[in-house]
Amino acid sequence: MKKILISFIVFVLTIGPFKTIFAESTNQITHEKWVVTLEETDFTMKNSESGEETIIKIPVNQLLKIENEEVSTFNAIYNGNKGIVQRDKVRDATLWEIYPTTKVFKVIKDTIIYVNENGNLVNKGIVKTNTLYEKTGEKDNYVTIQFFNQTAYIDKNNTIPLPDESIPVTNIPSKPTKIKFGMTKRLTKIMNPNDKTVVITEISSRQKFDIKTEYGNDLVVSIGGATGLISKSDVWLKTDNYVDPSGNYSYEELTADLQELNAWYPMFTKIETIGKSVDGRNIYAIKLGVGKEEISLNASHHAREHMTTNVLMEMLDQYANAYEKNTKINGYDVKKILTKTSIYFVPMVNPDGVMLVQEGAKSAKYPNQVIKLNRGSKNFTAWKANIRGVDLNRQYPTGWSSLKNNKVKPGPDNHKGKKPLSEPEVKALYDFTNKHSFKNTVAYHSSGNIIFWHYNQKGSQMTRDKKIATKLSKQTGYSLVAPAKGGGGGYKDWYVAAKKRPGYTIEISPYVGNRPVPNSYFNSIMKKNVNIGLIMAIQ
Repeated sequence: MKKILISFIVFVLTIGPFKTIFAESTNQITHEKWVVTLEETDFTMKNSESGEETIIKIPVNQLLKIENEEVSTFNAIYNGNKGIVQRDKVRDATLWEIYPTTKVFKVIKDTIIYVNENGNLVNKGIVKTNTLYEKTGEKDNYVTIQFFNQTAYIDKNNTIPLPDESIPVTNIPSKPTKIKFGMTKRLTKIMNPNDKTVVITEISSRQKFDIKTEYGNDLVVSIGGATGLISKSDVWLKTDNYVDPSGNYSYEELTADLQELNAWYPMFTKIETIGKSVDGRNIYAIKLGVGKEEISLNASHHAREHMTTNVLMEMLDQYANAYEKNTKINGYDVKKILTKTSIYFVPMVNPDGVMLVQEGAKSAKYPNQVIKLNRGSKNFTAWKANIRGVDLNRQYPTGWSSLKNNKVKPGPDNHKGKKPLSEPEVKALYDFTNKHSFKNTVAYHSSGNIIFWHYNQKGSQMTRDKKIATKLSKQTGYSLVAPAKGGGGGYKDWYVAAKKRPGYTIEISPYVGNRPVPNSYFNSIMKKNVNIGLIMAIQ
């Protein structure tokens, strides 16, 4: 928006509310003073020929034009009649009283912009000094403007009308965009298209807005009739596909995608930080659905098995989109299922380990220490443990003391720690599970194309769990591991033993050895697993 300096308005604010008129041919300015009656007021009119005086009563809040001033009176015009009014019976008129029908106005100081939400005026940002907007109406002591698809309120006392002005037309070489809606990630600046150093408005985080067109790295928007630019880096775009599961999926991507999903689907998602890793990264859970019944899915206990995070996040993305649009996935009525049963996703139990595998020692708080744990090697491809060398899926209480093949010292794999639940990542998931009453659970791991379902169940419990395991096997094509003695220490083992409910460990890929699953496997793995959360929810 082109910045307009209106000298006559500045002068008005300095000397009082005088109506200002441009004489275009001479550029001369004349001033007209207006006042408003404070109460019912005498207005004395005098016949110029007879000298006879007539007094009429003027109601309160009536506008009078002043011709000249005396010590205690004004010579004024009211309804086309000239007369005298006492000075103490009137006050100076505001510019809005003088120009009540003016559409374009100027903001004269940084001012909060409000939107009515459930009967309360909610702060949505700041309109900046010297910017022009188009009034849509007035309410109480506010002027209203069009604020994307809502009505917004601005304190009238911080604005002045600009009669005979219009919002400047902005011509920029923008291009059409297929994406029509965006949402701010943070407090976000709307910039003047002609001078991006000039901010016309700031809008709060998680504010949805309409997109008109694109202009380079910016989006073109309209607020209060004015055109502005928002940087693409400050917003999320409404795409219905927020997770990119291809390639290595980092902790930073996870954090950003969870926030974006929650921003677009606030009515049926909720993010929770259930604990922190050794290096202080958040361990997230996100609830999807509104059902009272609950199940849980988790991934990436083991660092090199980080493709399991990709699977859960893509599953979450597809389910949320289907819920909002009320569509089905492979015949499953997602909204109906999630109205009865909520799914809790814990997509990255071991964020420090995942980042160590993906980025190496530089990702760790103490790089030299993890290199030492890795026997001096800087290659962390085979790393399974958390950042201090404890295998998180050997940390749960059930069967911990009798675990076999335990490595005595911390390192890349198979060290169970000095005691159960010693690692904060495990303690977080353990406590989180105990706070809920999940009717079943799946822990995702990555290598073998198999499903572990048994941990010393007997009788009806074993029959029930085997029945669900068979459904999972039919869906994925993965083989069921036969019941065997031993084991323990794993999340699934503890859950099955402690909760007496169905728990499963799903190994999503063919055996690939001591390394991450190749990214080229993802599409086929996702096709096999996309229904798993829905299948578990209806059990």
